[in-house]
Amino acid sequence: MRTLSIILLMSLPAMVFSQSNKQYFPFIAGAENEITVFTESKPIYPRYKKIFEEYGYSGNGYCWEGHITQILEKINPDLLKHIRMDPEAGAFFAFADSKTNQIAFLKLLSPIFSDEKTLVSWIKKADHDRISD
Repeated sequence: MRTLSIILLMSLPAMVFSQSNKQYFPFIAGAENEITVFTESKPIYPRYKKIFEEYGYSGNGYCWEGHITQILEKINPDLLKHIRMDPEAGAFFAFADSKTNQIAFLKLLSPIFSDEKTLVSWIKKADHDRISD
């Protein structure tokens, strides 16, 4: 039973992603206004790890938080007040204070993170000292 539980937990990110609304890739829009990216799960890893490492970042959840914070400061600083971020080494978690703010976050950031050229342009502009990864 314990082995089955471990296997199910290890496959959870893939199951969640496959069941999520893929229009907000790479983000997963969860219940209760949650926003998630499993940075060490396919299809996120190794695609994003490679992009971030090319510019001197680890690509972990803390890295995502630092970049997302700087992007939001430039394009919608007010939205930043409505999002609580809680990154981990292997995932980025955020919680919006309303469904409206969750969707606003996803609509702003999904196009940036799903397009490699756009993401790289933001990575190049980032203040490396403000990203703790």
